Amino acid sequence: MAAIVGAAGLESTLAAASNGKRLLLANKESLVMTGDLLKQAATQSGAEILPIDSEHNAIFQCLPITGSSLQATDYNGIEKVVLTASGGPFLNTPLEQLASVTPEQACLHPKWSMGRKISVDSATMMNKGLEFIEACYLFDLEPSQVDVLIHPQSIVHSMVHYADGSVIAELANPDMRVPIAYGLAWPERIRSGAAVLDLAAQEPLQFSKPDLQRFPCLRLGMEAAAQRGSAPAVLNAANEVAVEAFLSGEIGFTEISLIIEAVRSKIPCEATPSLAIIQDLDRQARTLSKELILKEFCRGAGA
Repeated sequence: MAAIVGAAGLESTLAAASNGKRLLLANKESLVMTGDLLKQAATQSGAEILPIDSEHNAIFQCLPITGSSLQATDYNGIEKVVLTASGGPFLNTPLEQLASVTPEQACLHPKWSMGRKISVDSATMMNKGLEFIEACYLFDLEPSQVDVLIHPQSIVHSMVHYADGSVIAELANPDMRVPIAYGLAWPERIRSGAAVLDLAAQEPLQFSKPDLQRFPCLRLGMEAAAQRGSAPAVLNAANEVAVEAFLSGEIGFTEISLIIEAVRSKIPCEATPSLAIIQDLDRQARTLSKELILKEFCRGAGA
């Protein structure tokens, strides 16, 4: 299982894919950074990629898989996939208050218990932006075939729309043991230890379109997905540095997206990058992000 957070998981994930392993992919950043290169490595070695992120695992469960992995998916009749998002802790916070939120507040996710970096990504919805990119690569979809819905209850983990008007969704309590068990036992099913979902006892399930003014990081992720090439790798690198700076108190919450957008505007996108180019651009984006934080965003800079 590839579950190291961030770009740090790239090397081991690529190694597993290149050596024909069954790869349970929870480290979305590896696929975001390398895109088709990771899938090509898996195809050449005969490795199987099984998505473990709850949203992509949900989509995987709703697809007409005919073999032992994503490589055996029949995509005929699929119109689009929908990623659901809780909206994080600031879904209804007045916009003018977002600049003053603290790392502690950003890490208080209403539904999931996660690490600090991922919790901040959920609060900015960059997590969903990265998942948007991941879905395009995993399921060979165009950005126009991927949608995002806010679903605060986190019961419907994602869904697939078919050409005949059918929508197939995967529902479960918000518990990562469910997708992990599905990946470990595939193609069988085993008990995960998660509580059984009682729909009659649930609050009403709500769905709405995301507000991209409230969540500019989601917009940036969607834009990088449309660009492809090296754009997602630069986006991810800038985000990792910006989130680290926010958690350490160097910048404010709303400055995370500003840093990412500034870095993306300064580093040209390579259409078909090699692994070496991706790694070099990752380093450039991190260096530039740190320079921008120090010179333009860091609290107390110039004092």
